This record gives sequence, structure tokens and C-alpha cells, in this order.
Amino acid sequence: MTRPFIQVHHRGDRGVDGILRLIELAGHDGPMEAMLTAMCDELAAITEVDIASVYVREDDRLVMRGNHGFAASAIGTTLLVGEGITGLVAECMRPVSAEHAAAEAAYKPVPGLGEERFPVFVGVPLICAGAVIGVLVMQRRKRPFASDEVTLATALGAPITLAIERRLNTAVRSARLSGLAHVPGAVLGRAGVVPTTTALGAPPIELERAFARLRDDLGRAMRKLADSTVPAVGAALDRFALLLCDARLRERLAAVADKPDGLRTVAKEYARAPWKLGTVHESADHVADVEELCVLLGDPRSLRPGSIWIADRINAFIAIAAVARGASALVASDLVAPAAIAVARAANLPVVSDVPGLFGWARPGDLLAVDGESGAVLVHPAPTDIERLRRQR
Repeated sequence: MTRPFIQVHHRGDRGVDGILRLIELAGHDGPMEAMLTAMCDELAAITEVDIASVYVREDDRLVMRGNHGFAASAIGTTLLVGEGITGLVAECMRPVSAEHAAAEAAYKPVPGLGEERFPVFVGVPLICAGAVIGVLVMQRRKRPFASDEVTLATALGAPITLAIERRLNTAVRSARLSGLAHVPGAVLGRAGVVPTTTALGAPPIELERAFARLRDDLGRAMRKLADSTVPAVGAALDRFALLLCDARLRERLAAVADKPDGLRTVAKEYARAPWKLGTVHESADHVADVEELCVLLGDPRSLRPGSIWIADRINAFIAIAAVARGASALVASDLVAPAAIAVARAANLPVVSDVPGLFGWARPGDLLAVDGESGAVLVHPAPTDIERLRRQR
């Protein structure tokens, strides 16, 4: 009896590598033309065609937004839906192939494009929610497209459809928000949402591991902020260190660590008993510190390096953790505490506060652009805004 054979398809298979690359490109940010042109390059390599073009539907027009094989000036070529063979593909919502496109009644030449050199044509509709959002076109000099090649072209249209659909969906939620700028700097990154204490309903935590992670955060932050002589920065780091060593708090956390809402319970207890903690000012600071410590203990995954941390309010401990974990900016819908601003400024971390509508527009993983000079926060910025931001950096 023969043993079953398992084969891992490593890099080097042009078809498999190309398809995986198409899927990867579908999630890329930046100008749509650059993304779709890169996808056309992969399509041409997979199918061995001379020309690969992607037309995106914009109202009643089809606009070439990606191409392999023609001159760069071809980008922007426009046809009406129903115009030419490409327009016919969009109109009938079915693949269309032709052995010699120019001989077909539906053919419409585009001056200066030079497509007459590549007469063999196949076009595939890119369909989303029952409507055509674009057309994939492939052309070559010789040999009509066989049925299995049309099938392959149709399948390869899926990641392109995904890429266009993703852009259309994010465009619906794009917004320009304004807040108060505190620390200058222009950055582009994905949103990472800092949970509130009321959202701390996570599974039971491994307390020792969580505290060890925060001790590591404190160590990294101290190294990054070592050159700062601002008293507020040193005081914030000291408070962080002292709270990590607070035996009474540690005992209370240990008592509830196995409960799903344990961290939330501790945070609420401190918020409800300020009179036990000293003066009103001291108690407010301490409550904020404990709340943020509980948030950081309970949320090890969503706050990633390079992300833009967004929160309702930001106090010193979140700012320290952001510096330690390599956040790219801090944005709050409400206030950012002076101590947090001092920490961020010492680390050159852009900060914007008082951004109305922040959580109405931005969601975890959304692409954000933050301008710490003007206080602008762009949700799913347009390609032109992305390019402008990159020039600023």
C-alpha cells in the first residue's frame, strides 16, 4: 500500500506565487493606479499575455486605472459602458473573447493606444453585489484564448474585484477630522483602538505574564526617554514604576484575575473610592493611572507597533506604553493629559486631541493620516493626501 504523498508548494511556482501576490496586493494602500498596475504586472506574468488592463467603473464610464504593456500615458483611458468590446463586457456582465478584436462590430479604436498590435482579446467583468465595478482585459498578438484560459482569467479577476471593492468601501467612510495639535509630525498608519475600562470584559488574564510585559514596556520607555529633562516625564515614569510595585493593588488584581470582568471591577473600585487616595487632584491622577494600567494589563494584542493609537482620553501611562511599543501617533476624541503630552513630545510622537466624530469614522485597522502641525486626522485618506503626507515626512 502506497504511503500518502504531501507536497508543500514553496516559492518558485510562478502561477501559485503570482496568485498569492495578487491577493497580497489587493490589501495594499497608496494610489489605486499603482496598486492595479502592479496587479496587472502579476497577471501578465501568470497568463503570459502582452497586455493586461483593469478598467474601473466610475458612474457610466470605464476608466483604465491599471495596465501592463501599454505606455504609462494609457492610464486614464475612458470608455462608456457599452462602448467598444470592453464596454460590451460591462454591459452584458459576461466574459467576451475575440480572435481579432478590430474585425468585430463592437470594436472601438482608442487613438494613440496601439492596441491594434495585440488583436487577440478577452475581457472579464468584475462583479460585486450584482453590479459591474470594472473590467479586466487581456490581449496578445497571436493564438485565440481557449475556454480554460477564459476560465483562468475569470478566476484571476476575483482578487482585483476584492481590491476595487475594498477601495470603494473605504472611500464611503473617508473623512477629514480636525482636533487640537499638541506635538508636530505627519504620520500614516493603521488605527489601534485603546479600550476603555468599561470594555474590559476579556477572558481571565495571566497576571504574572501581563505584569512582566508592562515591566518590559517601562524599561523600553525609560531607554527611549533617557535624554528628557522634563520633570513631568520623569514623574510619569516614576508613577508607572511605583504602581507596578504596589502590593495592595497587586493583591486585589490577583484576587479577581480568574474572573472575566476582574480588571474592570478593580478599575471601578478605584474610581468609586477617591477619598481613600489623598487630595482630589492626587486621587484623580491615581484613578487615571490605575484605569490605564488595567487597560494595558488586559489588552496585549490590539495595540501594535507602528499603529496610530486612538482613545477617548489619553493619560500618562498610555503615552508611556505607546512610546515603548513604537506607536506612530496618539489621537483622542477628548482630552490628552499634560503629562501624556510631555511624554509624547519627549519621544517626538505626534499628538492630536479633541477630535469630534473620531469613533464615528475610525475603526480598528482603518488607514489614518495624522498631521500634528494642523491637528488634521484623515480617515482613509485619498491617494493625493497620502502622497502629500509622504512628502512632508
